[in-house]
Amino acid sequence: MKKIIIWLGLVILLLGGGFTLLHGTTNSAQPQPARPSSTKVKRHNVSPKLTVNALQHNRKLAYSAIIYFAIKHSQLQRWQEVSDFSLGWQVESYPHKGQTKYLVWPDQHIQDSAKNLAPNWFRLTDQQHVLYDSMIVHSFRKDQTKTASLAEIVRQINADHAAAKVRRMPQKMTIVTH
Repeated sequence: MKKIIIWLGLVILLLGGGFTLLHGTTNSAQPQPARPSSTKVKRHNVSPKLTVNALQHNRKLAYSAIIYFAIKHSQLQRWQEVSDFSLGWQVESYPHKGQTKYLVWPDQHIQDSAKNLAPNWFRLTDQQHVLYDSMIVHSFRKDQTKTASLAEIVRQINADHAAAKVRRMPQKMTIVTH
C-alpha cells in the first residue's frame, strides 16, 4: 500500500508540475508577444534645421556652415586640407577692397610659423552669397573659385542632416581679426 501511495503522489506531482510549466501560474508571468524588429522606430536626437537667419546672427555658426559646405560640396580640392573636424579651424579676417576676406587655416591652434602656404579663403558678397577661393599649388594657373548662396548652403546642410555637426564646429574654431 505504501508503494501505491508513493507512486500516486509522484504521478500527481509530475502532472501538477507539467501543468504549471505549460500554462503558467499567474498572468504576470505570461510572456509578452514578440514585436517584429522591423516595426521598431529608432528615435534620434534631431537638431533643429539651420536657417539663413541663424547664420546672419551668429558669425561663428555662419563660418562653420561655409567651411562645412566648402569641404563637403564645393569640389575645390584644396579645401580638403581643412577637413579634419577634430583639429578645427582658425579663421583670419582681413579687410580687402572694401570687403572682408576670411582665410581658413587647418587647426584652431595653428601658429604663424606653420602658415607657409597660402590658405583657402572666402568672402561674403552682399551678405547673401559666398565666394570661395582656392589657390592651385605649384601652378601659375588662375585660382579655383565657386560661388554659393547662404540659402543654398543651408539647404545642403539640412539635406545632409548635418545641422548638429555644424552647430558643434564653433567649439573648434578660433577667429583672428586684423
